[in-house]
Amino acid sequence: MSRWLANWIKAVSAVAVFSFVVLLFNGAVDVLLDAVHHILTAVPNVQVGDNTSNGVWATIDNPVRSYIAAHSAGLPISASTVYTLWQVTGLFSPIAGFITRSNGVRLTWAAWGCAGVAMVWTTTPDTSRTVATAIAVLAWTFASAFALRGLNLRPRVFTTIHTGSPQITVQPQIHVPAQPNDPGPDNVRQLGR
Repeated sequence: MSRWLANWIKAVSAVAVFSFVVLLFNGAVDVLLDAVHHILTAVPNVQVGDNTSNGVWATIDNPVRSYIAAHSAGLPISASTVYTLWQVTGLFSPIAGFITRSNGVRLTWAAWGCAGVAMVWTTTPDTSRTVATAIAVLAWTFASAFALRGLNLRPRVFTTIHTGSPQITVQPQIHVPAQPNDPGPDNVRQLGR
């Protein structure tokens, strides 16, 4: 009876602790989501549709801004928030790829670059589309040298090289089981007698 009672108390205690952990986790998720919401809504209003940059960077940045402004009209967040998230992803991915060498972060960087090049191709006028796309590809390739540092697509092969002969010790041993004192069973007869 006492063993059943001890197991019952353990089970109730485990369920109570598990419920408490789930309750804490639920509260922590709500707090984190609220903090992320405040951060994203506090993003400064960036003029997404306007061409505010100049020089070589404008060749890449202005088409991305125009593409985001044109394609984020029905979203529940503003175009400036989408553009800011785009910039944060583009800044975070190469740095994290350089530091962690994580394939997931490197894949994020590759997807970010391909999407950026596609935005430049789509938004740039026909007369200068190929040059603008080439500039975007070159800039992304230059940054990829930093983000994809140490990436090797060849499979790793581990070999072990032994120097010298192996140390082998041979110890021959013969074990003879103990023999009974009697000569053998009486039903064994010699052949030919």
